[in-house]
Amino acid sequence: MKKVLGIIFCGLLLVSLIACGGGDGNSKKYEQITFKAGWTLAEAAAPWKGETLKFIGESLPPLEALAEIKGEFERITGVKVEIEQYGQAEVNQKTMADFVGRTQIYDMILAPHRQNGTYVQNDWLLPLENFLNDPKLHDPSFDIAGGAMLDDNWWQEVSWYNGKLYGLPFHFIAMYTWYRFDVFDNPIEQAAFKARYGYDLPSPPVTTDEVYDTAEFFTRKKGERLCGEVLQDDIYGITLMGKRHESTWYNILNVLYMFGAREIVAKHGYEYGTVSINSPDAVEALEYYKKLSKFCPPGLLLADWDTSQAAMQQGLAVMGWEWDDAVGAVENPAESVVSGRIAYTGLPIAKEKGVGIEGWNYCIPKLSKKPELAWLFLQWAMGTLVQKEQMAIGGASGVAAIYDDPIIQKLPYVPTAVYLKTGGRRVIGVRSVGDPTGWGVPESYLNAVNPKTGNTMVNQIAKPTFPEQQEIVDAILLAASKILSDEMAVKPALDECAATFQRILAGK
Repeated sequence: MKKVLGIIFCGLLLVSLIACGGGDGNSKKYEQITFKAGWTLAEAAAPWKGETLKFIGESLPPLEALAEIKGEFERITGVKVEIEQYGQAEVNQKTMADFVGRTQIYDMILAPHRQNGTYVQNDWLLPLENFLNDPKLHDPSFDIAGGAMLDDNWWQEVSWYNGKLYGLPFHFIAMYTWYRFDVFDNPIEQAAFKARYGYDLPSPPVTTDEVYDTAEFFTRKKGERLCGEVLQDDIYGITLMGKRHESTWYNILNVLYMFGAREIVAKHGYEYGTVSINSPDAVEALEYYKKLSKFCPPGLLLADWDTSQAAMQQGLAVMGWEWDDAVGAVENPAESVVSGRIAYTGLPIAKEKGVGIEGWNYCIPKLSKKPELAWLFLQWAMGTLVQKEQMAIGGASGVAAIYDDPIIQKLPYVPTAVYLKTGGRRVIGVRSVGDPTGWGVPESYLNAVNPKTGNTMVNQIAKPTFPEQQEIVDAILLAASKILSDEMAVKPALDECAATFQRILAGK
């Protein structure tokens, strides 16, 4: 989605490398991977020995980690792997050009799951079922049946399209709330908040009303005090996004979810469903977003996810809705003034306790020159070595077993990430107010009731993945721009957006 700004913990990465078989930092010593039933990667890949496999993806630290350790696959198979890394827009352009031009440059691609409909409708991807059924290519120990992935529902939305498997998850990611626990847990601030608002300072805020009050409370001018210290700069209660950019679209989706709204009501991303971007709940959500924006840093209409993360990283905001694959932005002490002082919780609740499903896939183009070899590489990339090293620098593995590892469990964002991506079913650890670190699912969020269900589970919400989804994104961004710039009121802007949806979908 965006560039992560560093390694979470250099020491943790070193421990992870040692645990995964890393060497002295300059060279790594690997053992040949063997599998049950006599299957070996070397034997399976023997027909392609000496050849080159070409792969393209967005330049993210987890992909950079893959590029660094691909030498193991190369050593075992005798195949050279070339990984091209660019910004997201350039990756999409190059991928589309390869598909449309039928140039057959890439044997594998890394793709956001919301592109599934476009790629499948145009017959650009190979379904993976044939590889799973080929005993010569399918590692018998590589079992992706129920339970192998962190969450089957998440996997179905990310890697499948209309009942067919088209990818293996590069990662499962989600947006949730980052907050400065050192500020929220501070007794001076707790006393001041109680005196002003008449209830205890929530750490973290769980409801949208609590988010509004705490954002208002912590928005202060230079010269005022925070936790007893004089501020050298203005500080803001929350950081939001308003640029006409996909980052704002994601923020808008998440505020819709908080209020129980959807842009289109459908169970699965490939379904068209009912247009509801202008429903009463959606109007309430956007009115809330606009009202909340007065407590975020100046320049909202220019703010994207990089701007938002930087505000958290630099200590300019005490709270934000951010991606879990961007945790390195605040946990790397070399680049963040608030390293070690951030905790992680779910999105605030108004009418629903929910999380948006998001992910990227390893996919094999239908015109790949070496699809079988690509499949062997993808199986290897889903293995323990790769998954652990990617997690150590901000990855978000979709493999369930990775989260049994005690090193991975200690990563500060992992308990909340796992809790959300399993719909509240898996709890690795819990954080109470006053705990000295940000590790664990906050107890208050864990126990919060979902108004839509009456229990404490988290609704996993699918976004459109049908072929027209980009046009839907653009329409929402136009409406959001008009609302946030005061060009239009919320209801008329969303009515206009709904009419655009109807034109795009033409009765579908």
